[in-house]
Formats: sequence, C-alpha cells, structure tokens
Amino acid sequence: MKRAVSAAPTRHRTIDELDTDLLATLEERDRRLYAILSKTTRYRNILTGEIKHLRAGSAPELIRALMAQWDHLRRDIKRLAQDL
Repeated sequence: MKRAVSAAPTRHRTIDELDTDLLATLEERDRRLYAILSKTTRYRNILTGEIKHLRAGSAPELIRALMAQWDHLRRDIKRLAQDL
C-alpha cells in the first residue's frame, strides 16, 4: 500500500489579536479538562482497588470508611466540571 501524502503543506502564520484571545480561552479550557481528567483517573484507580478488596472478601463497612476519605476528590471533580 502506498501512503497518502498531504498535498497542502502546513503553513504557520502569525497570530492576530483576536486569535490570542481565542487561544488563551482554549488553553484555559484545556487546563481545566486536564485537571478533571487527572482527578477522575485518580478516583477511578482508588475505586478499582476498593472493588478488588470487596471481591476478595473485605468488610463493606471498612471499604465505605476508606471511600469516605476520598469524598473531597468527588467534590473537586464536581466543582471543576461546573466551572467548565
């Protein structure tokens, strides 16, 4: 198979004033999305570990207590999502 070669080369141009506002907005949104993704991934990893403990026979009360200590992560995720 032959690789398709793009006919139009990528051209870089200077960013005008309007584009810098857009760029700043998009960069801020990107930072917020990354923060949500990071916290959500961390919380998901914690949940996965606790599910494994439950399946291995740990007491549900113990798992509930452990999960309660991570409620701040859920609140942070919710706040970040609302700010988006």
